[in-house]
Amino acid sequence: MRSCNWGKIADLETLDASALAPDVTKRNIFGPDAFWDDYVMRHFVLPKGAEIPPHSHEWDHLAVSLGGHGEVDVEGEHYDLDANNWARVPGGKTHVFRNIGEGDFTFICIVPTHGDPHAKKTAMRAERTRRKDAESQEAK
Repeated sequence: MRSCNWGKIADLETLDASALAPDVTKRNIFGPDAFWDDYVMRHFVLPKGAEIPPHSHEWDHLAVSLGGHGEVDVEGEHYDLDANNWARVPGGKTHVFRNIGEGDFTFICIVPTHGDPHAKKTAMRAERTRRKDAESQEAK
């Protein structure tokens, strides 16, 4: 559980996101282990030419571009994600995040906790601990 109220993104743990795309860098800024139980704010860096392949799921993505130049293709509709642009990807729509710039594409993406494997695992562990603590209190 993170207790510090500020910090640098670069100092956060780099999480394995190789299932999304090779060489993608992922860090969770906020989520079940850091001040936000129901959602997770993820920081991604896609290198030049990289993309997160077509996929869909039931939840929305809320994305904000921080740097570089990317796009998200939502079933053939292209949303330009130049620095400081944002996009919403509706749940159930097939989409692709793509770096179309000359350098790294950096963006934040917010999804429900159950939409991120790292956050989901953290939330499940926290819930298991909470239940065990409650059971031990009842037994006293």
